[in-house]
Amino acid sequence: MFKQFKYVFALLLFLSSCVLYAQERYLSWIDPQTISRFKINIDTYELLKEGDSGLWFKAGKIKLDSAIFNHVPSKFINNYFIFDDGNRIRFTIDGTGHVYEYLKFKKELIRIDNTFHSGYNYKSNKFIRNGLIYSLGGVGFWKYNSSITYFDEKLKEWELLRPKNKGPISVVGGYQGYDKKLDTYFSGAFYINKYIYGDNEEFLDNLYQFDFKKNSWFLLGKLNPDLPFLKSSKIIWTGEQFFEFYAHKIYVINPQTNVVKVFEDSDKPFVFRDDYFINGDTIVAHVEPSGGSILKISISEINQKATYWGRFYYSGTNVYWYYLSVILLIGVSTFFILRYKQTQINKNLNFTETERKLLKTLLSLKADEYLTTQDINTILDAEDKSQENQRRIRFNVITQLNNKLKFKLACEKGIDRRSLPEDKRLMIYVLDPQISAELKKLLS
Repeated sequence: MFKQFKYVFALLLFLSSCVLYAQERYLSWIDPQTISRFKINIDTYELLKEGDSGLWFKAGKIKLDSAIFNHVPSKFINNYFIFDDGNRIRFTIDGTGHVYEYLKFKKELIRIDNTFHSGYNYKSNKFIRNGLIYSLGGVGFWKYNSSITYFDEKLKEWELLRPKNKGPISVVGGYQGYDKKLDTYFSGAFYINKYIYGDNEEFLDNLYQFDFKKNSWFLLGKLNPDLPFLKSSKIIWTGEQFFEFYAHKIYVINPQTNVVKVFEDSDKPFVFRDDYFINGDTIVAHVEPSGGSILKISISEINQKATYWGRFYYSGTNVYWYYLSVILLIGVSTFFILRYKQTQINKNLNFTETERKLLKTLLSLKADEYLTTQDINTILDAEDKSQENQRRIRFNVITQLNNKLKFKLACEKGIDRRSLPEDKRLMIYVLDPQISAELKKLLS
């Protein structure tokens, strides 16, 4: 019995230690001046620094309010942004709107945002623009998005930037990079997972450019399928170019000039983890996740040694021609539709033989002459009809004629129906004398 108790007790200790280990959460970053990695254990408040041997050493306690991490998951990925030469470091946690700031001299970590919503922006792309943190795209709540938000320093909240037009349906993975000089963002080559269709993945090979000055998306074209983005490769944005690492090759991609160059070193595979940053002209990458060697790659040296490989994307010329063809087709279709409608209108406005007969008879009358009801019945071949049918036929024909005359000659009432002065019970029909000349031309 005592042995069983010892086994149970040992198992509980083991499980509790696993729980405690699993609860260790870190905010990590690389110092650009020392190229050393640091991390803050948000559960023990310890600041840790990586030594030359790859081991981690305690660098003191930091001040923080543990309540700021109440809604932080047990596992997370953080982004970091260096301000004031490393004296202030901003952290964002993937999938949330949380923004934290580490004050180096005070050794204090605080939360600075007022965000309540989270879960929509996992794997979003973050960068600094005009001193503000921007977040573009992401995935969450079983959907992808291409939303552009920025952290407002006054409101301490994420504000939405509304482009003038629609861009890609997804901005996750692939080629993602903000060019500070051009003030544009390049985005392309990413997968979307159709959750409701059996988790099938769809690859999107379009390349887009977002122009912040014009606040608009532009489709540049289709990516070159011979690039290794469909394979296991790593892509780094240097600020002006993409460096794509695949086996012993580095593809140097300039999205602005649409040129791809390639550098190859058969003796040196370029393999490293996600811990990297751009330090001036150098890509500094840590090979191992916890300790190990550091890989340094000179951007200018690779550019000088790389040779022309091909185009980054197939120009949007075909796309533009497609859109031009669509616009032309719409224009031609609209023209013929309007022409057909106009033909139908003109057809409906043409005078029938009976109407022409009536109008010619009215034109032949002298100034003091008129047509009686009986005359109208004779012209309309309605003499043998009942009085009710005669009245209906006269009314319909005169009404239609007046509508046609109004459209063709802009007259209010071409044929006027009035009472005979000598006998108010009798009705007569006369033609507006002002339209006689124009009407003769129409009937000729």
